[in-house]
Amino acid sequence: MAAMTLVDPVNIRLQQQPPLPLSSSWKENDIWDVVVVSGRHLLLTDYQHKSVLLVDSQVGGVLSTVSVPCVPRGVCMIHAACAAVALPGDKRVQYVHVSGDTLTLGKGVAVGGDVCGVSVLRNRLVVTYRDPPAVEVVTQEGKRLHRFDNKSAGRKLFEQPCYVAVPGDRVFVSDWSTDTITMLSDQLKLLATFSQPDLLHWPQAIISLNDDQLLVCGWESDNIVLLQPSSGRMSAILERKDGVEFPVALAFCHHSRTLYIGLGYGTTIIKRYRLE
Repeated sequence: MAAMTLVDPVNIRLQQQPPLPLSSSWKENDIWDVVVVSGRHLLLTDYQHKSVLLVDSQVGGVLSTVSVPCVPRGVCMIHAACAAVALPGDKRVQYVHVSGDTLTLGKGVAVGGDVCGVSVLRNRLVVTYRDPPAVEVVTQEGKRLHRFDNKSAGRKLFEQPCYVAVPGDRVFVSDWSTDTITMLSDQLKLLATFSQPDLLHWPQAIISLNDDQLLVCGWESDNIVLLQPSSGRMSAILERKDGVEFPVALAFCHHSRTLYIGLGYGTTIIKRYRLE
């Protein structure tokens, strides 16, 4: 799918849509990450219940649930019928298959640490580790290809790298402890860092809108920030006054131009905004 053209942060219009209810067997869900599966489905990781949820992206409701052995963190789509889920407690990536409205567990692949974030770089995976903090490119079978950590940087760059996004041939990593977004090459060479703590505090989920714009959740700053790497410019496009409070999970459907936001702990809904 072609990337969107650049978004004007000054004149951007985001129309709030009715939220998606997460009606399931639990009263509340603690969502860590969300990804668009298709025009009909979202995939969510629920760390309180150690589960992966398939949700109807039009009317809400949990269509299918699979349990995983430990708390799940990041999730990404490998292709239309398969997702990769980060399981830090098991130090592995768990594959989850999507068939219609049903989820099933696939194989698990060992990786080199307590994996937190996961994304796709061509036919490979990019994963983040919390302890010791690092980023790696691995094959889908878990073979380690490239690594970047504080030793590579020559300074203490990472403390808690968590979410990761891969637009084109660049890798972006959010670190909530340092209020920093780090940009790396596809071979994990340091390209730039971005930080504006008065605007973006405790960055969480990070996703790409196009080749030169990303959206980042500001957990403590209660906002969604638009980052343009070429200029380093950051702009808040949604704030607490718009209904955003403790945002943690973020996904964007390019087909429907819909932004999905998971908020805080103990949520019962996914927020929706349409980009006009």
